[in-house]
Amino acid sequence: MRERLVSADRWGINISANEGKIIQFLISLAKAKKIVEVGTLFGYSTVWIARSLPIDGRVWTIERDHEAVRQARKGFEGCGVAEKIVQLEGEAVDLLNGLSAQGPFDMIFIDANKSAYPQYLEWAADHIRPGGLIIADNTLLGGHVAADEKPESLSRAQYTEMRRFNDLIANDARFFGTILPTDEGLTVAIRR
Repeated sequence: MRERLVSADRWGINISANEGKIIQFLISLAKAKKIVEVGTLFGYSTVWIARSLPIDGRVWTIERDHEAVRQARKGFEGCGVAEKIVQLEGEAVDLLNGLSAQGPFDMIFIDANKSAYPQYLEWAADHIRPGGLIIADNTLLGGHVAADEKPESLSRAQYTEMRRFNDLIANDARFFGTILPTDEGLTVAIRR
């Protein structure tokens, strides 16, 4: 899996091994069986998720980039986890509602379009079971979300929408969560 990311010059934008272990730990703790992942890329995080699922567990993973979907499929087969994974290709905001009939879900992992995190969270609020997990990567955006003004490296939408996402997790009564201080920030919340 790592070799695929390196050869495509995408290594480093995936979750870290430490974050993968944290996610596996939380999945095991929550006894999660039905998981939605928004943002597959080449499937590195999907493999961490799938390996922690019980035999009857499933992860539905959404990716908009066709080449990434193709590479992820190869990786899933090579890692022996393909039978636990349902791949969906397209824009997450368009595909999530089509998953509603499969719910309620035990967990959602968000690692996709940063400016759409609040939209993904709203979907999760309606489709994650009470006590279910919401995990999101990159929620500190390299520490930039704490800046009083938008840094040059981020779009206005990325900056404002990630701040809004973090505010929802912190202040919306539907959620109880925190941001773990990983390199990019890993939000972990429970749906009340």
